[in-house]
Amino acid sequence: MIFELTLAGERDIRDILRETLKMFGTVQLSVYQRIISTGIALVAEQPERPESRARPELGPEIRVFHLELAAGRRGGAAHCLYYTPGRLSDGSTGTVILRVLHEHMEPRHKVIRSLP
Repeated sequence: MIFELTLAGERDIRDILRETLKMFGTVQLSVYQRIISTGIALVAEQPERPESRARPELGPEIRVFHLELAAGRRGGAAHCLYYTPGRLSDGSTGTVILRVLHEHMEPRHKVIRSLP
């Protein structure tokens, strides 16, 4: 399970968790941190998992994984991981988490700008 977050992906998670804390409190913050971590682990372990979808219009090999699948229930999360296989900063290959975006956001420009 080798993965790396882009700077934009790190910023997305930081912003999501800050808003979660502000709007829903510490209990939900802990729950959502766990959901995000689980989602990242799932796509790092099996990038082409059947629950993910290819998004070739965003770039070659880019996939999306809805975090409600990591939550284990419909409506359990409102964000998606956009990721691709790639070379990590240490030279190894793994999964690059490009962005973590709300399900209603248009990803095209946000994801393309975060490609390594």
